[in-house]
Formats: sequence, structure tokens, C-alpha cells
Amino acid sequence: MNNAAIQQITSNNTPLVSVIIVNYNGKHFLKACFNSLNTQRFPKEKTEFILVDNDSKDGSLEYMQTNYPWVRIIEAKANLGFAAGNNLGFKHALGKFIVLLNNDTEVTDNWLSELVECALKHEDAGMVCSKVMLHKNREVINSTGLCILGDGRGYDRGFFLKDTGQFEIEQEVFGGSGSSLLLRRELINETEGFDTRLFMYYEDLDLGWRARLAGWKCYYCPTSIMYHIHCGSSGKWSPFFTFHVERNRALVSLKNAPFLMALRVQFIFICKCALKLALNLPLLPFTKNSRSTFATYLKALCSYIFLTPGFLKSRFTQKAKINRTFVYNWFSSN
Repeated sequence: MNNAAIQQITSNNTPLVSVIIVNYNGKHFLKACFNSLNTQRFPKEKTEFILVDNDSKDGSLEYMQTNYPWVRIIEAKANLGFAAGNNLGFKHALGKFIVLLNNDTEVTDNWLSELVECALKHEDAGMVCSKVMLHKNREVINSTGLCILGDGRGYDRGFFLKDTGQFEIEQEVFGGSGSSLLLRRELINETEGFDTRLFMYYEDLDLGWRARLAGWKCYYCPTSIMYHIHCGSSGKWSPFFTFHVERNRALVSLKNAPFLMALRVQFIFICKCALKLALNLPLLPFTKNSRSTFATYLKALCSYIFLTPGFLKSRFTQKAKINRTFVYNWFSSN
């Protein structure tokens, strides 16, 4: 960060920034996360830290109250998930900029100041995302922004690549990972935050879609660095993870994508569910894995059918400032 940027960040005109961390039974993550937040160079008088606790039963609240009294704690009465948990935080946050951070993370001391500097440089930035590295192997990339494919899949740019300096340019990306993401207050007001029907996973891609349709952009800030325990809150391709990722991929496209793309994604999802059910049905009496797979995809399909009317309604009531076909330009730039 250069001297002019430091002066801007530390001036009296520096906007208040709210950092929101959603937690559910994540006590074992909190020490590393909040110790790193306590070292931020960004002015403490211009920062508020908010923990939204989703009715944890592991002593998270008591631990936070004892060790981090400078953190505001918002207690949810149930496990709201990532989407609704952050939306609850939005209602209490006072900042012009609101920064989302996963609990299973550590950040560098200039993580926050670099995000804010990038947002101040770009008035059209509704979102700014960090350079997210793996926690265990800090030379390997977790995310440098979200990309999108024609089958509705969102993926992390640079995922599992060794960091050789290939993502050191500050640039526009389709969207940002919700694990470390700055949001402008105006964007939240326009989009009404996350879609709580998604609960968890793909809610950041959905917000990226809606932000772009509303005319906002997302920028990647390579100098804001965070270390993330990938799938720390739920195992990769666990039944919970699979259910939400498969279902939400289809629903997000149904709501946001151009007609032909949306139709294609629904067809792929329904065919995949039918295939998984057909292949595992004969094996149900014999293997636990088949029973788990069958139950997961049946639940995903039933939930998808139940939610489809509401997502179609959202599609047709959405006030898009640009044509949905803008997304085709991003396929070639991924």
C-alpha cells in the first residue's frame, strides 16, 4: 500500500467497516480467526466486528465473551445457515462497507485495509474479493474470484493451483467467494442481501449474478490475503454439501441465467438426479454408501421441486438493469 493510500485509509473520512463472521459450533476455529483480526492495520475506531452465532452448543458464545469482548455478538435462535446468518448481521451492521469472513480462516494484517482501498478506488465496485489461500498449504490457492460455466457451475479461479504470481493483477471478476468478501451497503440494500432459501453454498454466486444484473461489478484484490480451511464447516462432498451444491446450482441458474442456459442447467440437474437414483436403487439393501447417495439426491430433487415456483417468481419479478445474456462474455474469460 502506498503513502497516499495509507493517508486515505487513516483519514477522518475513512468509512466505517463492519466485519461479519457467522459461526455454528466453530469454537475450535475462533482463536486463530479473531487473533488475526486483532492485528489489523485498519483503524480500530473505524471497524466493528460482529459474530453472528447460529445457536452453537459447543461453548462458542462463552469463549467469545471471555476472550474477545471487543466483538459484538448477535445470537440467532436457530442454525440459520450462512445466507440468513449474514443477513441477520447486515441488519445490525452500521458500516458503509460490510466484509464477510468465514470463521475457519486467518487473515494477514493488511487484509482489511487492502479490501477497503480497492473499494474506494472503484466506485462501481459492489463487491471486492480477497486472494484466498489454503490454510494447511499456504502456497496453494483456494480462490481468486468466482468464475461461471455454461452448465451453471460456479468455481473458484485458480483453485488448488500453486501460487506462482499468476494472479497478482487487481482486476474485475464475475463474483467473489463469500469466505472473504467486501460488500457495499448500497448493493445490499438493492439486492436485499443473500437468498435465504439457499441456506448455504452458491449463495455467493447468486449474489454475484444479482449484483451484476443490478449494474454492479466485482473486483479481485490480490493484496488482501486470507488463509482458509477449505470445507472446514462441512466435509467436501458430504451428504450435506452434495445436497446444497447440486440443488442450489440449478436454482441459482433458474433465477438468474438466460433462458436457454437456465433450461439446460435444469435438464442436467434432473437427469443427474434420475441417474443417481436409478443406479443406487438396486444397491440399497447392500451398501451404506448407496443408501446415503440415494437419500441425498432424492432429497435434493424433492426440495428443488418444492422451491421451483418461488425461484421462477423471483426470476420474473427481478429488476435487471442489463440483459441476462451478459454472462456469455464471461465464459470465454474464465
